[in-house]
Amino acid sequence: MQMQTVSQRLALLRQRMALRGLDACVVVTDDFHGSEYVGDHFKTRAYLSGFTGSAGTLLVLAEEAYLWTDGRYFLQAERQLTGSGIALMRAGQPGVPTLSAFLAERLPEGGALGFDGRTVSTKLHRTLEKALADKHVRMDGGFDPAEGVWSDRPSLSAAPVWAFDSGVTRREKLALLRQDMAARDAAYLLLTDLTDAAWTLELRGGDVACTPVFLGFLLLSREEAILCAQAESFPEDIRRQLAADGVALRPYGDIYALLETLSAGTRVMADSATANARIAGCLAHTEWLDADSPASRRKAVKSAGEQEGFRRAHVQDGAAMCRFLYHMKTHPEDYTELSAAALLHRCRAAQPEFREDSFPAIVAYGAHGAVVHYEPTEETDVPLQRHGLLLVDSGGHYRCGTTDVTRTVALGEVTAQERRMSTLVLRGHIWLAMARFPRGVMGENLDALARMPLWEQGLDYDHGTGHGVGCVLSVHESPPSFRWRFVEGIPHPALEEGMLLSDEPGYYEAGAFGIRHENLLLVQPAEQERFLRFETLTLAPFDRDALDVSLLTAEERTWLNDYHRRVYDTLSPLLEPEVAAWLRDVTQEL
Repeated sequence: MQMQTVSQRLALLRQRMALRGLDACVVVTDDFHGSEYVGDHFKTRAYLSGFTGSAGTLLVLAEEAYLWTDGRYFLQAERQLTGSGIALMRAGQPGVPTLSAFLAERLPEGGALGFDGRTVSTKLHRTLEKALADKHVRMDGGFDPAEGVWSDRPSLSAAPVWAFDSGVTRREKLALLRQDMAARDAAYLLLTDLTDAAWTLELRGGDVACTPVFLGFLLLSREEAILCAQAESFPEDIRRQLAADGVALRPYGDIYALLETLSAGTRVMADSATANARIAGCLAHTEWLDADSPASRRKAVKSAGEQEGFRRAHVQDGAAMCRFLYHMKTHPEDYTELSAAALLHRCRAAQPEFREDSFPAIVAYGAHGAVVHYEPTEETDVPLQRHGLLLVDSGGHYRCGTTDVTRTVALGEVTAQERRMSTLVLRGHIWLAMARFPRGVMGENLDALARMPLWEQGLDYDHGTGHGVGCVLSVHESPPSFRWRFVEGIPHPALEEGMLLSDEPGYYEAGAFGIRHENLLLVQPAEQERFLRFETLTLAPFDRDALDVSLLTAEERTWLNDYHRRVYDTLSPLLEPEVAAWLRDVTQEL
């Protein structure tokens, strides 16, 4: 994207701002639902700024422009913003103000701030409103910064919706949510999170990259259900099934008028974490019960059918991973980071139930591995060589389940320090996987198990140990997680049978290498009454060439040997002879 073009686009935006009497305009990255990934229609911030990272907020003033992003994207933003006239604001760094603090200082008394209230979250809107109250700033949430500027803006996606079978029917799920409504004395429940609506209706779609969902809002009363979505996405048979189950289909944009017509004082249950600012405005006359979505809590506990689907998906994914790892171990010099990522996608795409990647693959060689959320691009791509570590974090959506797996691979000679750290990280991974714990324990209570081998050396990693995983939904699903920090405003549920979480401790040396080992763990009943344990679903060998086996305890060796035996026994019948022979060698007992 040429910087002159960015300058021209900002000039057009400023003309529109002036006509509307705006002193500033905020452009966020979100869609109308606060989704982790967004469709092309919603990439206004990238279009206006030239910065294509997945996280960032653009602020445009009459003469200046600024872009806030986090440490994952500092280097990319520096490169892409060069010559654009947009100043980079390195969020979280000393001396860098927050967006709200900056606006409070720069906007004039009685000024006006414009934004698209459909894409700005309720949380951000409330933060800005509070910060700017003393200056009596007018908040104009009806301003779409793309309108009149982005002439060839892609249309809203309307990919075909398809049926999913979790083993729990749509009617049963609607009844469960109405029980939750009754418990809170709510007349209505509004589901704004796309994965909540898809889970409730036993449907999947293709409107968001890496997340098989459809654009829609679901409004439930005690007797009725209204789905505001794009009718053209729904095949006739699915429309008939929805109608038979009491779900009426209305146009996507009708949700705002529907909410405005609710009777004053009506008790409406909705989650501000995913309800946009315009939704909040439409609920202003109601009694808004701002609460965590009951669908979010319920979908975190996988049904028996979903659990079986996850197991089936992981067998297919394990076969794909073995083929990929075989190539990385035998011919690494034939690949770059990008071509290795393409190979991994092809390996998955060859599986019978594969739908799409569950997130853009992280294929990070050498020093790139120290960047936790690195994603190779044409600018950063490097060739692989027969030495050093390759960190590969990837996953897939299959018709039956979702995967997320990380392996750290020795492409050849590695240092003693790299082997030592890889082994310490694996020890923490194993400790968490082996845990037995009483019912009522939260993920926060177990996080230290994965960190302890590093903590004993005065070391740590600066990310959570694990996240929940949706069933052919979002690969990063809340609320379950492993982390030691208690984050205000985020639920901290006890772990329950059927919850699925990632186990991914890591270690990173800036400018040198990165290590992460990840499997998915399914919470199951333990042998002891009132206790729980984990079932490891992921099937892929850990690279023993990256380990110092002398650092493993006897119990850890037993776990690793048992795991590798299961990997070989399950996957070898599915593999080509040369890959099966390689797998036999790399899973030999220690």
